[in-house]
Amino acid sequence: MMDNVQDSEAVKELIKLADRKDISVKFKPLKYNDGLLKGNQILIREGMDESHTIWILAHEIAHWFLHYDKGNTITDPRHDEYEEQANRGARLLLCALSQ
Repeated sequence: MMDNVQDSEAVKELIKLADRKDISVKFKPLKYNDGLLKGNQILIREGMDESHTIWILAHEIAHWFLHYDKGNTITDPRHDEYEEQANRGARLLLCALSQ
């Protein structure tokens, strides 16, 4: 495992994508979430391994693209559906990055 997952090429590419959409990505010592989307800011928990960091970042970017107009999706009755959509979006993003 690399010392700083932010040096991962996949993380760098995902951050570039976020930057192009004016989404800031910050790594923080989150207690209760691995990742969190708040408006145009994505917070990622520090200290996760590289593959989990990549997945969470892709998942949160997918939420931004898919659910920017849905408000608080955590308390929404369709929360599980939104999570599945973000998972599918994350897989698509990661597949596109691996080309």
